[in-house]
Amino acid sequence: MPLTAQDVIAILRDELFVEVSEVTEHSPLFSAGVIDSFSLVGLISELERRAGFRVAPLDITLENFDTVERIVGFVDRQTA
Repeated sequence: MPLTAQDVIAILRDELFVEVSEVTEHSPLFSAGVIDSFSLVGLISELERRAGFRVAPLDITLENFDTVERIVGFVDRQTA
């Protein structure tokens, strides 16, 4: 089952305890301080667990992880 934007937002809210009331698919997460490096590690771990793949260190970039939309796209590319 593919990962959706709502799935990512639920991970942020339920697993990482991030305030997501104003988070949309296009909201900057890391660059705006919504999540920090510790939260990013937790997010990556949860994505790996749910989607069944490993994130390579070189893939941990703002291009792949700064918005919910980018996260969903990255996971889709990795699991296709």
